[in-house]
Amino acid sequence: MRDRRPLAGALRALCHVSQCCPDRGAPVKKISALLILSISARLRVPALPILALIGFTFAGVGLAACSSDDGTSANTSAQHQTLNVVATTVQITALTKQVAGDKIQLTGIIPPGADAHEFEPTSGDLQAIERADLILRHGIGLDDWIDDTLKAGDHAEIVTVTEGVALRTAEEDGKTVDDPHVWHDPANDKIMVDNVAAALDKLDSTNKSTYDANAFAYKAQLDDTREQVQAIINTIPPANRKLVTNHDALSYFANAFGLQVVGAVIPSVSTEAEPSAQDTAALLDVIRREQVKAIFAESSINPKLATTLANDAGVRIIDDLYGDSLGEPGSGADTVDGMLLANARKIADALK
Repeated sequence: MRDRRPLAGALRALCHVSQCCPDRGAPVKKISALLILSISARLRVPALPILALIGFTFAGVGLAACSSDDGTSANTSAQHQTLNVVATTVQITALTKQVAGDKIQLTGIIPPGADAHEFEPTSGDLQAIERADLILRHGIGLDDWIDDTLKAGDHAEIVTVTEGVALRTAEEDGKTVDDPHVWHDPANDKIMVDNVAAALDKLDSTNKSTYDANAFAYKAQLDDTREQVQAIINTIPPANRKLVTNHDALSYFANAFGLQVVGAVIPSVSTEAEPSAQDTAALLDVIRREQVKAIFAESSINPKLATTLANDAGVRIIDDLYGDSLGEPGSGADTVDGMLLANARKIADALK
């Protein structure tokens, strides 16, 4: 019986040549031919059967080499690309975090503590918008500054997160305007959560189950928050459930939880408006007539005018309500549900 060890050794040599030098072409073929002739001579058998055996062997070896080849090229092409998402307002940023978790690269444009009505984006903000795969905007006049940027470039997807929310309106200078402060009602937040999840599902189906599960869980949390807020508001005597705010930002909150907005220092849904002396005098009369207990200024707005009015009326001033913004990270009011609870507690403490 012939010794087969030369054949095994040659096969190992050919495997090594093939795997180490897959792109060498003619030199590899030449080496292979010489090895085959050597095997033929030592085993005293024709070269053709050996060539057939080696060819069959290499079919498997070649496939293995291509599939292993350190595994990077096939895996790299199949790797999931992280979605680059921009959210215009701090509320949308917070809702998106709840839905997406760590599955996306998220950039929030308007930071906590900023006045959304007077916000102007930086060059860095505009660059982030240009790089985004998905832009989640608020609409309703709160982030109109983004329109020029969107017109100037092509973007994969732009979603208005407040789509489907039933808007409340206000009368200003004889005109009816839409109120953008929709996040103060948990029912609206749930609609916004669904819109965020749908947008992420569309562009990143790989993580759809995660987005949908997170959205479901956070909507349940918002339902729980609604009950907690209502329980807090119910501790206020009914006659005292009257609000005067720095600007008209709490209409949705009041409507959701059984409060009455009787006036605002800035009689507008925007902080860009300025009250006249007549407006201020009229509001002072309302505060006295309605026996309002406090004026609520907001953390993102200068409380000077509201403080002066509160002093003139002899009522308390609460100057850290979250109207247009959320709290700083770690404050407990850096989420939408946390903000709603924080506001409810401050309002109840002031009006009891």
